[in-house]
Amino acid sequence: MESDQILETKVNDALRKELMKPTLGIKAVAVQGVITLSGSTHNYVIKVQAEAITRNIFGVKSVIDNIDITTNAWDRKNDFEIKTALLNIFKWNWNTLNETIKVTVCNGWVTLSGELEWSYQKEAAKAVASNLIGVKGVTNLICISSESDREIKKETVEKALRNHIAIDATNIKVTVSDHDLTLSGSVESWFQKELAGRVAWKAPGVFHVNNDLLVDEV
Repeated sequence: MESDQILETKVNDALRKELMKPTLGIKAVAVQGVITLSGSTHNYVIKVQAEAITRNIFGVKSVIDNIDITTNAWDRKNDFEIKTALLNIFKWNWNTLNETIKVTVCNGWVTLSGELEWSYQKEAAKAVASNLIGVKGVTNLICISSESDREIKKETVEKALRNHIAIDATNIKVTVSDHDLTLSGSVESWFQKELAGRVAWKAPGVFHVNNDLLVDEV
């Protein structure tokens, strides 16, 4: 087992590399394999990415996320402004392009509900909300109304992964159980893991994706 000092260095190095922010105000501290993330960021999605990157590092037992979301006076929005902005984005965004998504905002925390036809639309809606400046968190309660008898074609997902120019799918394994799809194996970067997950979400019949890919950096 690696020492906490070595593990701490690996996490901090990974955060700087994957998020590509040398002066990132996030710091990781390791105690018996448990990583505590502290500091602040102006963007909720960076907070989410930092926790995910940390969990993916070999040797990390669990993660305590104490990262704060801070905004300056220019970026600060009240709940009504956040809700209005999101509803407008959902109306015109090509990935959602509808008025069925319901938005509730409380102290900067966004809750999404309603129905969409495709799983990738649900993920796109969450991504939009996560990236909006002023948002402190997102709960995604959107339901999928696709035909329940539509089967996931494993071969279609595997082909899409193989044909994607930015993904090395050599070590990716696809497993299907009803409307759940699981990706296992390994890829070369966190970017490829996230991209493979997005490709899987777009497959017809997918209600949920378990992205268990490991990042095996060369």
